[in-house]
Amino acid sequence: MDRSNPTNLAHLFAYGIDAIGRGDYDRGVAIWEEYLTDDYSFKFVFYPGGPSVECPGPECPIKEFDSLARLRADFARDNFQGQGYLATQHQMINTEERSRDGNRAEVFAYVQANHFLPDNVVDIFWGDFSITCVEEGGLWKVQREVIVGTAFIRLQGGAVG
Repeated sequence: MDRSNPTNLAHLFAYGIDAIGRGDYDRGVAIWEEYLTDDYSFKFVFYPGGPSVECPGPECPIKEFDSLARLRADFARDNFQGQGYLATQHQMINTEERSRDGNRAEVFAYVQANHFLPDNVVDIFWGDFSITCVEEGGLWKVQREVIVGTAFIRLQGGAVG
């Protein structure tokens, strides 16, 4: 994917996390390895004003990792497996560059994440996705990612026909 525009990095997040969500851990890591800075960090806030997790850091559940892409991938995989998800599908909506100062940009998007469970059940998560991007050698990379959950719903499908 084209990394000459910082807004494209939001879509790379979705491609990476969905690879992990469908069980292709190595593909997700490979996508993320290319676009995370050496000092990358992420914060997940479950809902505005609610509990949060920041990695790397003392409250991060992943203590050992050999790359920041693997840290992010392990966090996603462990959460998905813990919830019993079979696959995920993330959409980045209304992606926009909110500011740029030299080689630094702030990008925002709404995220809708569908998490598929057995028996025709889907957990749907909505949130705000913000990333701080830096340009290195003409290519943009993510330095910081923050996801703040805004709504969540579980849907149970019925039989068709």
